[in-house]
Amino acid sequence: MANRNLYRLEMLLLKILEEEDCYGYQLSQALNKRSDGQIKIAEGTMYPILYKLEDQGYISDYKKLVGKRQTRVYYHLEDAGKEHLAALIKDYYKLTSAIESIINPRM
Repeated sequence: MANRNLYRLEMLLLKILEEEDCYGYQLSQALNKRSDGQIKIAEGTMYPILYKLEDQGYISDYKKLVGKRQTRVYYHLEDAGKEHLAALIKDYYKLTSAIESIINPRM
């Protein structure tokens, strides 16, 4: 089950990156805000997922200077990441449908 939760977090992070490039803190805040505080992701959980997605070629990163000395690392969704996101969403809906069939069986 924990593995499925990681795939769901991947899906959510990729979905946000589909809309715009973001830096880590911005991603965690977007998850929190869009879920009305129901999804909070710790840095220790989020960054390993981002690094894995980057290693797999689904996202890339670039540095951007903000202010005089602060640099932020932004993440960008690549075409392969768009395909991976579509597959994750499809899997999510299949699982949700299966759960719905169990909870509310059609007579």
